[in-house]
Amino acid sequence: MGQDLPQKFGKCRVVRLLGQGATAMVYLATHEGLDIPVAVKVLRKRLSDKRPEYAERFLREARMAAWLEHPNIVRVIDCGVEDGFHYMVMDYVDGPNCLEKLQDQPEGLDWHEATGLVQQAVSGLAYAAGRDVIHRDVKPSNIMVDSTGRVRVTDLGLAKLTIKGMAELTQELHTVGTPNYMSPEQIRSPSDLDLRTDIYSLGATYYHLVCGRPPFSGKTPMEVIAHHLSTPLTPPFKVRPGLPPPLSSVVCKMMAKSPTERYQSYNELSADLASLQEGRGTTADGFSDTGIGIEDEKELRRLLDSLAFGKVLSIDRGEEAPRATREVEADEEVEHEGSTTIDLFGPEDLAAYHPPPGPSDSTVLAQQLVERRRRFKSLVIWLVIISVLFLVTIAVLASLTVR
Repeated sequence: MGQDLPQKFGKCRVVRLLGQGATAMVYLATHEGLDIPVAVKVLRKRLSDKRPEYAERFLREARMAAWLEHPNIVRVIDCGVEDGFHYMVMDYVDGPNCLEKLQDQPEGLDWHEATGLVQQAVSGLAYAAGRDVIHRDVKPSNIMVDSTGRVRVTDLGLAKLTIKGMAELTQELHTVGTPNYMSPEQIRSPSDLDLRTDIYSLGATYYHLVCGRPPFSGKTPMEVIAHHLSTPLTPPFKVRPGLPPPLSSVVCKMMAKSPTERYQSYNELSADLASLQEGRGTTADGFSDTGIGIEDEKELRRLLDSLAFGKVLSIDRGEEAPRATREVEADEEVEHEGSTTIDLFGPEDLAAYHPPPGPSDSTVLAQQLVERRRRFKSLVIWLVIISVLFLVTIAVLASLTVR
């Protein structure tokens, strides 16, 4: 542990490091008053010093999250400031997160197992939404599974950085991940969100669990963002043959570009997940996403340019797979400039790369996306014209035959 980091946070004595990222470190600790293992998340001091308003919001929302009591939510027990370090104390979950489970099954989990995990996550998220708490960061690494098989959603109600806020923070922390699970509206208007943004992110997580990869990929965060905004989703059964088409329909409905096309409530989604498990039909059967995302070239270019990051960045696993690495003793010095802990980003690209495109490159990317849609529209128009001409020809021939 670094010299300046306290050995205790409140009544919690640190045992060892569990994981770390650009913004925070997570330690296993013993609560001396309750004599139970707990997880302590500690904001990096350079972040709290540079962004004191973020650190205060972290504590404020931690206190709010402490009111959430549900079997499928990781409980917040305490929070505070120790020697200038902002921290929160949470339940310790004695099991892997869903990203770690995928490391053992890189082709994807059994779809029944994945559906069961998502069902439990829905239960926790629905409880939170009923108390006006939106997660805004649903992803595999935030869905944990304890030793009894119970799902525990973590980081509910905690302070999240918006995509633009993260872009600004990268100038200070030199790191960023890929936004693999973000809804289109979260990218465009992060201040105006409801439970449907979490349904989209849970759908992207479900996709990753059954397909072994996120729904969209790219060499840069900008590329992934553009896909979420404009690229039609490839149904899971086309990525992993053998998955039931009804499951694909449910995932596609969860990830519809327009929030109005998605499930409008967790009850509706939960009922369809139960139907999938029982082999019955769902309300999503045959679902076709009618939302086309951003189609206007200037709008897409403007949005991509507004999200541009400003320097060379590196991506590291950070907290995405802490148990895959050697456990670090509590008294060991840790130097890390890794990925994110409290952020909106997922686990895909792990190599260093240059920042997302500048204005000229993002313009090319926007033009490519728009041109692809134009070609598709042209094809549809020509098919309609040919069909009409064919029907007219048949009608004329029939008329001549009658005469």
